[in-house]
Amino acid sequence: MRDEDILAFVKNRNDKVDKNPGELADEPEKGGLDLTANENIFEDFEPGSSILQNERTVSGSRNGNFQKGVSDEALGIITTGMDPLEITESGARITGYITTSHRQKVRLGTYAVVPYGDEDLFSRIWKLQYLQEFAVDDATEIHSRRMLQSNTTDEVDYKFLAYLDPICILYEAKEKGGGLSRRMSDRIPRPNTPILPVTDKKKIQTGLNIPEEGLFLGHLSVGGELVRTHAVPPTVPYYLRNDYSMGDPLIFRHMLVCGSTGTGKTFLTKNILRQFMSENNRYHLRGSEERKNPCLVIMDPQDEYSQLFEDNPQITDDDDFRFRAEKINFGACKNTRTFVAKVDGQGYTGRSMAEQIEFTIPFEMVRNNSWLIAPVGMTELQYVGVDLLLDDYFKKAGQHTYSGFMDFIDNDVTRDLYVESGKIHEASYDGIVRRVKNRSLARVFDQPARPINEILGQIFKSGQVSVFPTEYITNSRIRDIITLTLMSLIVDNKLNTSGEAAVKETPIILGLDEAHRYLAKAGGEHSRRLISKFADAARQGRKEGLGLFLITQDPQDIDETIFKQINTRIILNLSNDAAINSMKVKKEFEKRIPYLKKGQMIIQSPDNSDMVEIMGLSRCVVKHI
Repeated sequence: MRDEDILAFVKNRNDKVDKNPGELADEPEKGGLDLTANENIFEDFEPGSSILQNERTVSGSRNGNFQKGVSDEALGIITTGMDPLEITESGARITGYITTSHRQKVRLGTYAVVPYGDEDLFSRIWKLQYLQEFAVDDATEIHSRRMLQSNTTDEVDYKFLAYLDPICILYEAKEKGGGLSRRMSDRIPRPNTPILPVTDKKKIQTGLNIPEEGLFLGHLSVGGELVRTHAVPPTVPYYLRNDYSMGDPLIFRHMLVCGSTGTGKTFLTKNILRQFMSENNRYHLRGSEERKNPCLVIMDPQDEYSQLFEDNPQITDDDDFRFRAEKINFGACKNTRTFVAKVDGQGYTGRSMAEQIEFTIPFEMVRNNSWLIAPVGMTELQYVGVDLLLDDYFKKAGQHTYSGFMDFIDNDVTRDLYVESGKIHEASYDGIVRRVKNRSLARVFDQPARPINEILGQIFKSGQVSVFPTEYITNSRIRDIITLTLMSLIVDNKLNTSGEAAVKETPIILGLDEAHRYLAKAGGEHSRRLISKFADAARQGRKEGLGLFLITQDPQDIDETIFKQINTRIILNLSNDAAINSMKVKKEFEKRIPYLKKGQMIIQSPDNSDMVEIMGLSRCVVKHI
């Protein structure tokens, strides 16, 4: 039949608008169904308009899941037109057609739900694809020039497909008091079921296994854009589990913040550490039911964390409302003290009004911590020699000082005694004297201030922030000695059954900036001893109430035995391939790391939630300059 005949046939059949199919069947001689009964059948589809305007449409009559208003909200529908619809124990192929009005909203990583009626499939979009709607060759010179001059291509000319990665099934649990729960994806959605954006905060938190309360870290986001819901406020807070409902609080399984220089590590760290210093945040140690506020100890190489003592004057009333609505701790930690190492020729002025307390490192502490004076680069024989010399020196009666030890080893009689007896080779002995006899060591040991081991009760107090700045010290070796001294004090007393009560009986969070400098992969006897001791402390952190909070720009340099103990990893922008690979995150998240903006991060915490992207606060909860 010719086209003109078809059009003429349609034009002449204009008298059956209100006939139902039964009535039309009684009139076979008139040619059956009138194709112009409803003018909209041949009306061009306009992007942005709703296909399903009425309460019951053609699709709605076939699928009871479509309800009034769903068509406007739905991103699209599940389709089998391009790929088979399947789900297996090892994966799934679920394809959705995205309508033209929602295509600009869909991003890789967007969360969506597909309703079953009684349950929901919670999923994530992992692939987007355009396919031509009509058979046409657009890879031609003529077509490309025409499009460059005037691009008149309409979205309706293309199929926009989204591939869903099923995360879990959401359902109302009947046991344990009911409530929304999740289980593995074990059902296949029906074709033509709507794909809906997730606008319910509870569904998102349950679907991603995010705790509904705890320590605030940031807001859930996708591609740097906050996920918004119908709740007030509309954002989805990401909390770190901080109770004993499923074991110990996660801080005692340790945390790591890593990012390149300038990515906002300090800003973020201040916001996170402030959350631990709430009056209501209390922990107990094994064997005791008494709960105590933690003591936050921070090694501060840039003199920034003492500002926890002060309010941020830039916080507005709107910030105040949002912080309180999402249970975000903010404002000054008035119980903040700055502990300043007395170093000959160096003075500390400080950036905050927090109380300053001077201390010195007594040489007596070297008795069990020889690495404090043994620099990296010594041979194994030299390390053995240092231990032998220190052991013999501390057996002597009287006061033990650094200058006294120098007099002891820098003596021909002592040298001959050890060399001639064969205890230490002469080359090793001379090397030890050269390395240990260092002017910088004389500037830090035994200075006119209270020894640090005599003020442990002032440093390790429940509910206190104890900051140890080192920026004012120009000598890097002195800075390392101060940091290693504090690390040794905490670890020795935590692991020792007869440790000092101030350390042993107080929950401690140790914030260690530039962690790669002190916990680097063992490169000699010096490093092996320190790493071994700190690895033991990391493994026993849950039992002893010791939480490590490590900050670094080189996570790949941290020793693997310690790195494995870190349960929560917060990843900011990293441009170093070695650093990115060391994090061992899922491929879809790994590719995002070099493109993360300031404040944007990926959270890897398997005991807390699925791996997700979040945005930190745009405002610091304490003073930050």
